Amino acid sequence: MIKLKPSVEKLQAYFVNDVSYRVKLDANEGSNYLLKDGFKIETFRPNLYPDSDSKILREKMSKYYGCKKENIMAGNGSSEIINTVINAYCEKGDKVISFVPSFSMYQTYCDLCGATYVGIETESDFTQDIDKLIEAAKKQNPKIVILCSPNNPTGYVTPREDIVNLLDSIKDSIIILDEAYADFSEVSVVDLINKYKNLIVMRTLSKAFGLAGLRVGALIANEETVKYIWKVKVPYNINVLSQYAAECALDNIDRVNDYINSVVRLKLELSKALKSLNFTVYPSGANFIFVKSPVDNLFEKLMDCGVLIRKFNYKGDVYSRITVGTKEENEILISEIKKLTGEIK
Repeated sequence: MIKLKPSVEKLQAYFVNDVSYRVKLDANEGSNYLLKDGFKIETFRPNLYPDSDSKILREKMSKYYGCKKENIMAGNGSSEIINTVINAYCEKGDKVISFVPSFSMYQTYCDLCGATYVGIETESDFTQDIDKLIEAAKKQNPKIVILCSPNNPTGYVTPREDIVNLLDSIKDSIIILDEAYADFSEVSVVDLINKYKNLIVMRTLSKAFGLAGLRVGALIANEETVKYIWKVKVPYNINVLSQYAAECALDNIDRVNDYINSVVRLKLELSKALKSLNFTVYPSGANFIFVKSPVDNLFEKLMDCGVLIRKFNYKGDVYSRITVGTKEENEILISEIKKLTGEIK
């Protein structure tokens, strides 16, 4: 068999566990509330390629994100765009710096193009010392610095003043702000894209809009950067159905805001319930919470009863990331945990 290139050969393929479940709280997906009744396209012509520039979609995105459509490049989920940017700027041996733990695909995308991923350790409570990141960037001169806020999987929200400090301190690297979960927090730096020419913000409709299955995301930057990166954008990267459905969703921002408020409320309730069960619950600005459980093998035991969460091993300890579900789903989760702790027989 002809081998893959060396940077790819060592990778592990990404497979999703195909298991039956009652409650799915492992992937940070939103609820199906915007398009649960489906939609109809009056002039659907599947024989034609979609609009490669996603013009209507970008116009509607621009109103939501508070910028011009020329500041946006739409992508097949924000993951595709992150991969595109890393491949566009990085060659073999170039460095990409980010805090760890964070989104695992950053390192995978670096490995694909031969770039070196450098992880800067967070503090013991999973807060992030921005000065450590700045110091490392000044010493190592990375091609790209990635900051995920709110951070996946810990939920940590980087204070705006820390982001500004980073942007003021690092001028010769691309600064990517991965704001996949920023709809749930009060911190975003989309308004700074014209002030800092090296700033690229990533957003997605997968979380707060509940449209993970459509794979629609956005790169937001100053016009010059967007035009530059457009050189490597895959043509026709968002299909007709996804574009149209996303456009319909963006016409219902009031419903999106109501949903975000409900998630924030349910997250507080879920956090309180888990704390009462002696869980360590870390502050989160996302639609999930990061916890340390007093129950051994919590992931496996919950899976056995049909409740899926995400397991993380970090520095010899086991943590869990739990998506905030509906009120009913959260109640099932808490009930099953109480059975495991013996509070419910």
